[in-house]
Amino acid sequence: MEKGNEMHRKKEIQKRTTLLQKLAYILRPFVVYMIVKTVAMLTFAIFIPALPISGITVWVEENSHMLSAVVNAAASVVAVCFLLNDFLKEAADSGEIDIDAGVGKQFVDFFKNEFQKGKSFIACILCAIFGGVSAVGLNIVIMRISNFMTRVSQMQGTLGSEQYETVKQIQYSVSIGLGLLLYGLISPLVEEIVFRGILFNRIKRFYPVKWAVLYSALLFGVFHGNLPQFVYGTCMGIFIACCYEWTKSFYAPLLFHVAANVVVFLLAG
Repeated sequence: MEKGNEMHRKKEIQKRTTLLQKLAYILRPFVVYMIVKTVAMLTFAIFIPALPISGITVWVEENSHMLSAVVNAAASVVAVCFLLNDFLKEAADSGEIDIDAGVGKQFVDFFKNEFQKGKSFIACILCAIFGGVSAVGLNIVIMRISNFMTRVSQMQGTLGSEQYETVKQIQYSVSIGLGLLLYGLISPLVEEIVFRGILFNRIKRFYPVKWAVLYSALLFGVFHGNLPQFVYGTCMGIFIACCYEWTKSFYAPLLFHVAANVVVFLLAG
């Protein structure tokens, strides 16, 4: 009997206690997402120009920026599909979800349950308004930073000013309708699943909320790949995570992100 109790205790203490174990648990979904997304983008990049369509090569060259935006969104959707189980485990903390159903139905049920949190609906709308306002304010700051970096030639490239300009060209090469789909729906949904739904919730398992807010925001900033967007992404990541923690509803960060992207896209387009 004592031997059985000892084995039970051993099982109980087999937790993620070291820093490496925690980092592996927290970052695994993000690494999976980036690997799958990269592979998907490369696949699309090879497959599309090889389509047996007359003039496809010329069309790809003439619409390279627009195509990059679409391929990036499509690859993001493919990659996030590999993380839906992780998302449901981390974010679905209330309501009834049929675990015997497929992942797709569980995903839909999750959003139904979140919507039924009537007490947080107004709070989510307030978060959306805050998202639009803060995005405009931060973009004004970021544009000034970018302009300053452009004027100072020694800082170009090293701090990502040229890359930021390329990203802007790609984002605003699409039509308004396509842009609203890509940046007003797909991008916010995918990124909120990854960064708040999974990473933020996982970090909270090991660290206080204030550190989870900061760490997830820094990851969100790094994800954007250049200095201006790092600053923007980190600040927005802090705001979004705070809204999520305040409302306890996934609709808050999602609507915040949607509003921010839509407002910036329409004003800058």
